Amino acid sequence: MVRLVLKLVLATMLVASPAIAQGVNIRFGQSLRLDSSPLEVTADQLDVDQATGATVFTGNVLAVQGAMRITAGVLSLTYESGAQPGSQRIGQLRAAGGVTMVTEAEAIESREAVYSMSAQTLEMTGDVVLVQGANMLSGERFVADLRSGSGQMIGRVRTIIRLE
Repeated sequence: MVRLVLKLVLATMLVASPAIAQGVNIRFGQSLRLDSSPLEVTADQLDVDQATGATVFTGNVLAVQGAMRITAGVLSLTYESGAQPGSQRIGQLRAAGGVTMVTEAEAIESREAVYSMSAQTLEMTGDVVLVQGANMLSGERFVADLRSGSGQMIGRVRTIIRLE
């Protein structure tokens, strides 16, 4: 359902003769920020590398933390090195195969995403569409600093900004 809505939004953006730029700086709230609370993941398959602890979920992946929902074809988790035995901290989350992140405040879709937990950064690449309320942005790459709440859309950026 979310993918259909985002595709309709993108189609509207292409027809509505939006402003076009090479890069747009944007701000967003804390809603895209993952925290230390439990992350519930559902998928068709789970593979774990015992040597490295790397975890790969494949097929109809749904990850939920609080109000955030992440869907993808594949979700890989890598853990920080030097963690205490029995307490693995996720260092990086990688998603591919059509990634959608939805919160109460915004929705973003791309082909791939890399989320660094320690740096609190998010990079989404490939046909990125970001919807914030009535405003929409699209581009090829979205890079965000989740600590400061700032981000940048890069690569043939299209925007629709409602001035109401």
